[in-house]
Amino acid sequence: MFVNESTDIMGLCQWALDLLGIGWRMNRPNCLSVARRVAVAALDRHVGPKS
Repeated sequence: MFVNESTDIMGLCQWALDLLGIGWRMNRPNCLSVARRVAVAALDRHVGPKS
């Protein structure tokens, strides 16, 4: 989950995830979710696991 009120910041996050080929969806206008197993594994490879 990534939550931010700034549409610019949210757009940058979406852009970066798209470049990496990581699937995401918007749960609310200010909340982005990466939840599918393959997408989470890809995000973990690039950023590291959530602690």
